[in-house]
Amino acid sequence: MSSYKNKNNKIYYNIYNSKTNINNLLLIHDNGQSSKIFDSEIKFYSSYFNTMTVDLSGHGKSPSGNDAENNFWLSNATAISELCEKEKFKKTAIIGLGGGGLVALNMAIINPSLVKNIIAESLPGIEPDQTYLNNTISYREHAKKTEMGRFFQSLNGSKWQKILDDDTAMLEDFMESGDRYLHGDPAIINCPILLAGSSGYDILPDMEDRLKNSMSSFKKAQVHLFSSAKYPLIVNKNHEYRTVALNYLMD
Repeated sequence: MSSYKNKNNKIYYNIYNSKTNINNLLLIHDNGQSSKIFDSEIKFYSSYFNTMTVDLSGHGKSPSGNDAENNFWLSNATAISELCEKEKFKKTAIIGLGGGGLVALNMAIINPSLVKNIIAESLPGIEPDQTYLNNTISYREHAKKTEMGRFFQSLNGSKWQKILDDDTAMLEDFMESGDRYLHGDPAIINCPILLAGSSGYDILPDMEDRLKNSMSSFKKAQVHLFSSAKYPLIVNKNHEYRTVALNYLMD
């Protein structure tokens, strides 16, 4: 992996260049994961896009950021926007999972000319809430005691529990701070947004309502609901997801 460093973050990333296309795609994992979540999908997407994956700060190979004044999603959005400029990733389509979707939305706010369109899968909402925090904590504690832990271990190796614990502590502190996920009004985002999710989720059972409630906050948003499936959909519903993604991102 290569790395990019600004004053607050050091981000590790990979670029998979398409041999036949000039379209750009950025894949951003959720909190607690790493770019390895996309390993099974890289071959497919890089046949249509120049595809970049990143490890958010404190995840995968990327060390924790050092800027306590910015929220996690904004700080990463700033660093990744600068990285895209450095790598000449212009008019970039983005697929963001969970917190990765929040990073993508912040990128569209701080650097609107960079972002072409966004698929925000399993977006928790645009404002922090206690239910999301409680469900995330329960989901992660369950993972530590069951076979689900192997999923997180496959993404972050032997340090997977520390990464989950550190991220959970960050989420708890952020909730207490009263800050907002997004650096500005979501209504100022000009690019199209597809909010993707599934009813009956294991991670957030009320995902359908969360997406529908979020949709009204954006100018150009729509919702796509997959049939009941486990999170993340980009992996567990990959064949249907690929069709939806191509139809939307290359429109």
